[in-house]
Amino acid sequence: MRRNSGVGELGVAFWFLVAAFFALMMGRARAETAPAAAPVVASVSQPAPALDEGPSAVDVAAKAFRGQVLFSDVMIAPASAFPSGDAMVGALQRLKRSSVQGTDGFWRLHAVAFPNPLPPGGTYRLRATDTTGGKDRKQIKVFEINAPAGQSELQISDLVLTDVMGFQRGHRYELAVVGGADEDAGAGKGDVYAQGVITLM
Repeated sequence: MRRNSGVGELGVAFWFLVAAFFALMMGRARAETAPAAAPVVASVSQPAPALDEGPSAVDVAAKAFRGQVLFSDVMIAPASAFPSGDAMVGALQRLKRSSVQGTDGFWRLHAVAFPNPLPPGGTYRLRATDTTGGKDRKQIKVFEINAPAGQSELQISDLVLTDVMGFQRGHRYELAVVGGADEDAGAGKGDVYAQGVITLM
């Protein structure tokens, strides 16, 4: 009885080993026949093509007010503050004035000029001439203006005119942008790149 029991145990162990070996072979076969994983490819996004945004706000305004100096009694925002050229042109149309009010011989005004053509240098002068008498023109004062060379928009903020300088209430003045390097600018001559007329009230 003991001998038969030992033989039975050996048989069970033999078949257990056979089953384990068979399971191992099946697992290896499945691993060899499984499809290979697809390689991971990094996706590189291509930059979007640049869109043609059209002319800038200052370009549109410079075309609309070419060679002009516009005056206002309130601060004029720069071109960068406007969403479009049409918005800037509309705002300038509303803000521009042909006369400004003063107090006790003191006038403060703001201006923006659009030179045409653009002067070669970055230094300008603003020449004020009394044109009240028609052909009898009288130069009153020349102001220095500093701006980057080639700039098509000149912001002139807080321009102060006083009776001590020679300005008078009720008189009409031409303010002209001339080149800073022009020797004749202060003599009422020289190239004029932009001009406008304002009456002091």
